[in-house]
Amino acid sequence: MFSDQRHILGRDIPTEIAVLYAVVFVIAIGVTVWGYRTRGQRGELILRGASLVLCVLGLAVSGYIAYKALIVDEPFQCLGGGGGCSLVEQSKYARFLGIHMSIYGLIGYLTILGVTVWKGDNARLLTFGLSLFGFIVSLLLRYLELWEIHASCQWCVASAVLMTCLLVVNSVRLFGHYGIDDNQPVDDDHQPLEDDEVPDSADSPEPA
Repeated sequence: MFSDQRHILGRDIPTEIAVLYAVVFVIAIGVTVWGYRTRGQRGELILRGASLVLCVLGLAVSGYIAYKALIVDEPFQCLGGGGGCSLVEQSKYARFLGIHMSIYGLIGYLTILGVTVWKGDNARLLTFGLSLFGFIVSLLLRYLELWEIHASCQWCVASAVLMTCLLVVNSVRLFGHYGIDDNQPVDDDHQPLEDDEVPDSADSPEPA
């Protein structure tokens, strides 16, 4: 089952590139866990920073594809050999409604980047929704590559990995930090005392 798709991935995605994808994903997961385990505003800032970095990387990937395909009008090359990128670029699925898919990628990453800068629960919810939409679109495009085009573009897969990381980061940002006060000082050393930690004046020794 899926033997043809495994063959396509093995042919068009060299081991070195696959390892690079895995490293990026593992780092994103590590930062996400760090942000989740960090309390309050500081944890939210960690996750927001991770989202910003991923968006910038996504813009770089989409920007490179757009530059090669639309400005210099050259087929963008896969790293480490392989012709999957050229095959995907020459397919009918490279454009939607007459617009190159890289332009949609640029718009998507720019939109997520802009919303990530905002504070508050509405911004976290919107960022999660946009990341989820981008993830679903990435899955659809990977399906078209493997089942219709029978080729895999390394740059497109890189974008899919980044969008998956964005979904993970922004999911934890939404569900792990929903309802926090974004205006509180970022200071973990001065957390408010819990009710049972407040000193009871009745138990305090009276002055002599």
